[in-house]
Amino acid sequence: MIRFLIVLLLTFTSAGVFAQINGDKIVGGDNTFLEPKKYTIASTQVIGVDNLDHDAIRVVSGLTVGKQITIPGQDISKAIETLWAQNLFSDVQIGYDKIYKDEIFLVISLVGRPKLKGYKFEGIRKGEEDNLKEIIDLTPGQTITESLLSNTRNIIKSYYNDKGFYNAKIDITEKIDTTGFNLRNLTIAIDKGERVKIGEINIYDNEVVSTNPDDKLIKRVNTKLSYSDGGIRRSMKDTKQKGIMRIFKRSKFNRTAFERDKTAILEKYNSIGLRDAAIVRDSVYQIDDKTMGIDIYIDKGEEYFFGEITWVGNTKYTDGQLDTILGISKGDLFNSGLLEQRLYASQDGRDITSVYMDRGHLFFNIVPVEVSITEDNHINYEMRISEGKEARIRNIIINGNTKTNDHVILREIRTKPGDLFNRNDIIRTQRELANLGYFDPEQFGVNPIPNPADGTVDIEYTVVEKSSDQIELSGGFGGGRLIGTVGLSFTNFSTRNFFKKGAWQPLPSGDGQQLSLRGQTFGRGFQSYNLSFTEPWLGGKKPTSFTIFSSYSLLTNSLNRTDELYSQTSITSIGVGLGSRLKVPDDYFQIYGEFNYQYYDLQKSQYFIFTDGYSNNISLKGVLTRTSVSELIYPRSGSKFTLTAKATLPYSSFDGLDNADYAGMTDQERYKFAEYYKIKFTGEWFAPLTRNKKLVLHPKFGFGFLGAYNSAKGYSPFERFYLGGSGLNGTWQFDGREIIALRGYTGSTPVSASTGGTVIAKYAVELRYPISLNPSATIYALMFAEAGNTWDSFNKFDPFNVKRSAGFGVRLFLPMFGMLGVDFAWGFDPLDVGAAGAGSAEADPGANPKGYTFGFFPIIGMNIGDL
Repeated sequence: MIRFLIVLLLTFTSAGVFAQINGDKIVGGDNTFLEPKKYTIASTQVIGVDNLDHDAIRVVSGLTVGKQITIPGQDISKAIETLWAQNLFSDVQIGYDKIYKDEIFLVISLVGRPKLKGYKFEGIRKGEEDNLKEIIDLTPGQTITESLLSNTRNIIKSYYNDKGFYNAKIDITEKIDTTGFNLRNLTIAIDKGERVKIGEINIYDNEVVSTNPDDKLIKRVNTKLSYSDGGIRRSMKDTKQKGIMRIFKRSKFNRTAFERDKTAILEKYNSIGLRDAAIVRDSVYQIDDKTMGIDIYIDKGEEYFFGEITWVGNTKYTDGQLDTILGISKGDLFNSGLLEQRLYASQDGRDITSVYMDRGHLFFNIVPVEVSITEDNHINYEMRISEGKEARIRNIIINGNTKTNDHVILREIRTKPGDLFNRNDIIRTQRELANLGYFDPEQFGVNPIPNPADGTVDIEYTVVEKSSDQIELSGGFGGGRLIGTVGLSFTNFSTRNFFKKGAWQPLPSGDGQQLSLRGQTFGRGFQSYNLSFTEPWLGGKKPTSFTIFSSYSLLTNSLNRTDELYSQTSITSIGVGLGSRLKVPDDYFQIYGEFNYQYYDLQKSQYFIFTDGYSNNISLKGVLTRTSVSELIYPRSGSKFTLTAKATLPYSSFDGLDNADYAGMTDQERYKFAEYYKIKFTGEWFAPLTRNKKLVLHPKFGFGFLGAYNSAKGYSPFERFYLGGSGLNGTWQFDGREIIALRGYTGSTPVSASTGGTVIAKYAVELRYPISLNPSATIYALMFAEAGNTWDSFNKFDPFNVKRSAGFGVRLFLPMFGMLGVDFAWGFDPLDVGAAGAGSAEADPGANPKGYTFGFFPIIGMNIGDL
């Protein structure tokens, strides 16, 4: 039988400390240690935890055989404290078995904590379970402690608080698992309760002279500017009260977001000269089970103005030039945010730092120093500049390109070795690389590595490859038909490696060439085949693109060729194009020229005023484009304008015929050679509406005109505009007609329904918001309004006589599937009854008799197979 020694803790300080730490005692048999005495440990027995390594416990406790310890003393206290600190035991006691002379035989008695076998949730959905599993720290084999359980409760509570469930209840229960020693299963029962919304946000001590909640800036009150309470609430980006229609923000309270919004409130006051504005106090309280309230008390302080601004250390630019760039004058309301923006980080590059860094001054530094404040609250500044020496680029380093060859990236980079450092060139390089479509724009990295010793800088570009080559399976509505497409699209192809062994993985790639093979059909009545190849850098030294393409399309009425009613429109085409980037007026301009030959073979064609015979369409096309769009998939800034001119030779000017001769001609004779000129002008913008640049406004417009050289010969039956239907690309051609989508109208507008229009106008605006910008699944929602019409002559053109529609939709881009989308659209204006032809709503007996269309218009483009 083990005898235990009771150590009296009241007499000795060391024992008192021990008791204070753990509340445990060393207990034993018949003797009491009244005086400290040294003992040598003869043995240390561990009991109660057979599943643990006893030698490891002896080492951790420090009570190893042969060690001298003092009883009473700190040795036992420290051993117990150390064992508790392992978080492995629910009870720790140290005693002894016997004492022989100066030797003591110790016993460490332990009760082990249970281990976690597994856990489950109750009361929540599968999706919520998956989210919680990612954030809670529970893994099989963990020791179950009160700290672990408490942390788990807190994490889950915080998770639901962030979602507005402030009354969530979390109950964790343990159940013994008999499959192993001292194992437990946890059941985490969750009752979320009702979501608690912000019922009211009260702003106190804010001077207001208007009761209109839409007023943002109020006139002077007691010589101070002020915002309305509504203006202050609007400055809170994430803390919103309920009762106001919201699309992208829920009314919920988040403490971190609230602290961020309080800073935004003060910044709003600072922007009108109230730089001492402060939030004196705030309180967050629950009104009832479903709503909470927030009170914010404000002290706006005094109003301040900019005073004298002097410059020190500037040699490259004069004081006057820097004053102009800064754009702040004496007497302007003080605005710390504006000052910081004009000194360091203006989005449009209008800041002092950008001006210097765009001219090589990588080591530039500017420090604004307040030198004095006048009695009338004018703040005088001294701008202390250290221009630093000009830095030249030494090396360009590229990392992360596992597929795309270095030379493809290097030719797009605007920063060249030996050039002066230019921050604007780096920003432009990011845009150019993003527009290649080979890399994830969200993961671009640029790291300037300065070398102050020799005044040079290395620039490291880090890219992350993303999938771009695709096998395409798509469908879209246009011209009243559902068109199916199968194709191969290789956007980073390499002909140089075509015969290189090992390059087919699965295709030779990495040189940025584009190869496209496509086939389209809507059944027996239509077939189209297209082949195109583009080398974007012909010769490899200049951005001169070379394109060659050919196509064949056949459109019939689906009858057998032997049927006397059989009709067909057959088009064979081949062409070549050259394009180049321009430097004037600026290097956002591009020019493209194209020669194209098309051969039309018509038999009882239903789509043109020329129905039987053949025609040769030999044309030249020129395209002038200016594009500064930030990226391809979800642009957030920039614009694109395109002017397109396409024309044939004016055969009627040198064929020796007069107007009377044309009147007696057959259609075959008149249209043996197509004759026309065609001009189009389109534009679109991408404007971010929020600071994080997620909410984007996308307005666009387009005008087109098809002209005739000779009024007696008339307009060409080909190349006309057909407006209506929907499609991913919005504009496309497959049978000599240019189909331009107008969502909300199932067919073409009346003028363009049968023979097409010669004049077109279309306007549209979209509001886009991303649901996910992950490159593996980019998703965004949109709302749109658009209007358009076609006319059969320029004399009838009326830009305000349009057919209007509106709707909403969603787009999903997957690297291996391409762009998928669906739109719901409503047409508001009736199509003129009696004027409609084939393909319009009026031609359909089931269409709305008033001429309105209402319905669902899917836009599906599915690219299957990541190459």
